[in-house]
Order: sequence, then C-alpha cells, then structure tokens
Amino acid sequence: MVRPSFRLPSPVLMLILLPLLAGCIEPGQVAEDHLAPYKHSLLPAFQGDIASLGEIPRYRIAISLDADALTLTGRQQVLYTNNEGSKLGEIYFRLYPNLPQFGGQMQIQRATVGNRDTSFTYEAGNTALKLPLTPSLLPGEGVQIELDFTVQVPRADDDEPHLFGLSQGILSLPNFYPTLAVHEAAGWHLDMAPEFSDAVFSEVALYEVNVTAPLDMVLVTSGSALDAQPNPDGTQTVYCTGGPMRDFSLVMSRQFQVASTTAYGTTVNSYYLPPDASSGQAVLQHAAAALRAYSDAFGPYPFAEFDVVESPLGNRGMEYPGLILIGTDLYRTRAEGREFMVVHEVGHQWWYGLVGSDAVNHPWLDEGLTEYSVYVYDQMIHSQAAADELVEGRWLIPYQVAVGKGLDAVADQSSLAFSEENYEYIVYAKGALFFHALHQAVGDQVYLAIMREYLQQYKYGTATPADFLRLAEAVSGQDLDPIYQEWVLTVR
Repeated sequence: MVRPSFRLPSPVLMLILLPLLAGCIEPGQVAEDHLAPYKHSLLPAFQGDIASLGEIPRYRIAISLDADALTLTGRQQVLYTNNEGSKLGEIYFRLYPNLPQFGGQMQIQRATVGNRDTSFTYEAGNTALKLPLTPSLLPGEGVQIELDFTVQVPRADDDEPHLFGLSQGILSLPNFYPTLAVHEAAGWHLDMAPEFSDAVFSEVALYEVNVTAPLDMVLVTSGSALDAQPNPDGTQTVYCTGGPMRDFSLVMSRQFQVASTTAYGTTVNSYYLPPDASSGQAVLQHAAAALRAYSDAFGPYPFAEFDVVESPLGNRGMEYPGLILIGTDLYRTRAEGREFMVVHEVGHQWWYGLVGSDAVNHPWLDEGLTEYSVYVYDQMIHSQAAADELVEGRWLIPYQVAVGKGLDAVADQSSLAFSEENYEYIVYAKGALFFHALHQAVGDQVYLAIMREYLQQYKYGTATPADFLRLAEAVSGQDLDPIYQEWVLTVR
C-alpha cells in the first residue's frame, strides 16, 4: 500500500495543541494526584479501582478537527510501563484508521521516546507503527512516548452503513488515535481482522483528551466531558477524561439532540437526530433498563456516564467503552430490532469493556456471551417465554440452517478463519448456544454465580476461553468439557 501524503500541522495549530499537553505525566511520577483527573469518569464507589491496577498506560491526547477538510491533527503523549516479564526492544501502536474497513488515512509526522526523536516504520499494511526502544525497556521501567499524527477522515455515501467518517451529518471517529498494541508471550498483536468482524484488541488505559472542534458541534465521547471552553476562532475545546477503558471513542454532529436519565447513579444519555426524537427516547429507556438488569445480574457498572448515539450503521450497532452506536435504520424503519440491538451493545460494557478478550482470535467469547446476556435480560425484564423465543428464533434455527448449508465451523478460532457467510452463524448464534447449554446444565443460580465470579476475577483484565472454562468448572463443581466440546470445538 502506498502511504498517503499529508501536510504537516500549521504553526498556528501546533501553538493550540502544545499548551493542551503542557504538564504531561513524566516517567516515574506515580503520586495519587495524577490519578485525580481519571476518577471523575467513575462512580465514587469505584474510584479506588484505578490505584489497584498499578502502572497501566496513560494517554494524553490533544486533537483538532478541520471540519471543512475533514482532517484531524493531533499530538499524544503516552506513559508506558513495561509490565511484561522480559525486556522490550520495540513498542507497537495500532493505526486503526488505516484498516480498509475504516477507510481513513493516518500518518505519523514525528515520534519521540524519552524526549528523544526516534525513527519509526509502518507494518501490517500501514496499520501498525513500530518504535525501536534504545536501550531496551526493562521489566518495571517506564518511558514517555510522544506522537504527532494526522488523519484524513472519509466522507461516506449517506445511504451506506459506515463506521468511521462523515455520513448523514454524523462524524464517527472511533479509534482515531495511535493505540498501544497488546503484547503477550508470543509477541505483539498486529492482526488485521476482516471487514465483517471486530478489529480492535486492546488493554485498559487512562485517558485525558482535549478535542478542538467547531463551536456548534455536539461532541460525545467515551468517559466524561469535564469542561468546554469557546475559542476566539469560533471553535471550542472540550476536556474529557476516562478510564480504566480499553479505548477512547468520539462522535459528533451539529444536529444531535439529547435526552437523559439515570441508572443506579450512572447518567445515561441518548443522542439522536431531530427526526428521531421518539425513537431516541425509546433507546434511552432500553439502555437504562439494560444497565440496571446487568448490574443486578453480573455486577455493578462502575462508570459515571453512559452514552447511546444514533449512527450511520444501518440496522447494526457497535460498542465502545461507555458509548455505543445504534444504526439509524433501527430508529426509523427497523424498530422491531431496536431493543435487542441496544441491549446487546450494552452487554458489551461487561463482556469486552470490563472483562476483555481477544476479539480477533477468539471473537466467539465476547460476542457469544453478549448475545446470550440478552436471554438473561429477557428473563428479568420480560418473561421466560420471551427468553425461550429468543433462543429458538435468533440462535437455534439460524444455526440449524447454517449446519444444513454446510457452514458449521469450530467456534473458537480467529475471525480470519471465517467467511462473511458463516461468521454470525458461528460466532454469535453457536457461541450463544454454548452459554445456553451451560446455563441449562448448572441452573440459574450457579450460572449467575459464574458470571459474577468471571467479572470479579477478570475485571479490567483479559480472559481466554480456557480461563472461562476453568472458572466455570470451579464455580459449578461440574465437568463442563463435554458441553464445551460439543458447542465450541465440534463441527456438525
């Protein structure tokens, strides 16, 4: 792929960005005061969670939008501590806007490591940035990394579903910044997921973000917006914090209207376009009900704010920490699917947001569990009959159709092993049927005990399928391997 060409940030713009990043966290500074900004995004009972996590990455990002040219110009500083068991000779960031399904163009203008300019290279089809660490970073050591970057944002056809870019007057900017790649024993995760699956695998971090955008834009972000200041040039700068969160998302529109309520102390906001006010209110109630139900069933939602945003995704949805996107069709022409989609995406706040997993190499784990969590919601909010109908109509019959077409596959494999034709049948439907079989085998009380313990043990961490099976057997006292073999590892 030919690397895109970008102009460097203008001197005037850099004069705006640099003060926003003044006083950034320096390596080795771990005083409690430095955690104060992030605590605002958590409910009081959970603000102690941050300190318990030790030295997780801390991002400070300043970004400015040129709304006419659809360009983002940004600078970010990241304080990174090597929490691995061995020294690191390099560090990778993922440049997700460069994925084909995002359709953007991100380029890095400058990189510094420990206040020294450093060379860098692009890998994985320009979706990864490699920074050498000289000398190597020893276990427990920290380093400050600074990146200047630009992003050309695509303008999409209003009739086509679109995740990243401008469409229907909505500017969707998930994963708009260079994101630390995940490092495990086998190395750095640089997988390029297919267009029909989730692309992002990341670990929790802390965020301070300044967004400069036109004054008439309504901005919606992960975390909480703590301040907004108008600028003399007709823009505004919004200061946001968030964490511990797996990534940080941004959506904005000049047309957004908002309705709000609360759920167990969390402020729930529904952002929608003016023609969709009644649907926006319905979405708000579904989201609040799901937050309450899942908090009761699995464990409390710890964040102070949760946003549901109308988005140009057709009849689909997408999850980010503290923020979900719901497609415009579900507000206008597909109302029958609206509640399910909202409740599903809210479920991801637990299974992806709080308990992480590798959505590229084990996509069934979070998607199957999130799908099946709607069954628990239906039991609590509607009726057992509604929950049973969900199993039959959404998962069992579609999966049987897939088997009849020869589309069955092992559930626990990389998204790269699936086709667009069978991905949802296996990852979503068959994955949900595993959790249903597990639920039926252990009963309501034990099933919920498994879910609560899963959340307790892996909150803000990352779990594998083997981790889940081991925990479920320990809590239930049962051998669950036959169920796992049947639904996760067997092809019919």
